[in-house]
Amino acid sequence: MVKDTTQFVKYRSERSGEIVIACCAGRHVVRAVLYDKALSRRYARAVRFGVTLTHENASEIINSLLLRLLRESGTPGNAVHGIGFAAPADITMALEEFFDPSEIFLPPDIDVTVLPIMSAACGGELTAVLANAVREHQSVLAADVGGGLRAVSVSNGAVRFAQVALKGGLDSSAIETGMPLENGAIDQLSREPDGTICYSVVGDGDGLGISAPAAAQVVKIMLDTGALDHDGIMTDRDLFYIGEDHYISQQDVRAVQSDKAACRAALERIGAVTGSHDCVLISGEAFGSEQGAAAMAQLGAVPRGLGDKYGWSRDTAEQGLIYCVTDPEFMQKITRLCSEAEDITAEIHDGFDELYIKNLAF
Repeated sequence: MVKDTTQFVKYRSERSGEIVIACCAGRHVVRAVLYDKALSRRYARAVRFGVTLTHENASEIINSLLLRLLRESGTPGNAVHGIGFAAPADITMALEEFFDPSEIFLPPDIDVTVLPIMSAACGGELTAVLANAVREHQSVLAADVGGGLRAVSVSNGAVRFAQVALKGGLDSSAIETGMPLENGAIDQLSREPDGTICYSVVGDGDGLGISAPAAAQVVKIMLDTGALDHDGIMTDRDLFYIGEDHYISQQDVRAVQSDKAACRAALERIGAVTGSHDCVLISGEAFGSEQGAAAMAQLGAVPRGLGDKYGWSRDTAEQGLIYCVTDPEFMQKITRLCSEAEDITAEIHDGFDELYIKNLAF
């Protein structure tokens, strides 16, 4: 994991007096955006990564990030009309218990929206992805892929969800020199005819680490060049270097390999149980760029026939949360869907192991 890092960006020089905050928290990263409700656009954004959020420290870490976002963007507390959170189940409960708007100099009666959870394993991040998917579609399969795969299906009036554990190869947490898809992350790679590996960095600055989509692209390049066999064994070296400071190891390859097989198996089982959908939306670090989404499909992380049909987005959860914070009626719909959701994890795991082994080879 990279060291504790906080980044800030201001998108605009002008704003209205109707700002809402959308804060999406994961296990190792917190992202917060100021959304201008009157002008319908993002105003500023802050992210902190390289930390581990728990029930005990989540409120402190989130508050410090929100304070910095408000201070560096020059946004006074009286301009903020609402705040929303999407987070894992334990962090959601911590926010519901401990979050106090006055601690970050917001009005004590400000509207606070904490997205509901479906289970202890399927928290508000999945709910936010679902909110994005159902905004325009009635029949959807929404999946959030990170440290685990969490998916929810809305079809024919039934709401069903499931989760499968992953090793961290698809959110960069298990990559030795990995980091989230933020400024400083290596995100795109290509191989020149002479064998030179070229790469780009988010923000065009110095590379700080390898993002999950970049790791998937490296594995694809290694397969294409014979540096990796179809069993996932590196054939001619112990480390595959990207530049001088960053590399992919055999352990990293195994994490990506295991997670892509688990992702494929889980999506196959979910499809078998829930049927087809009008919209399939997959969110997560590894699917956070066009190149990453393509590499994941080429590596076999999504079922055959779905590879060129599913939608992907880097800001899926963030946008879903913005919808909920800015539209109370829509938030009521999302709350209702979560209350009706049925856990089908046990059904998904029936036959999962066989599919996992079948899809393990590249």
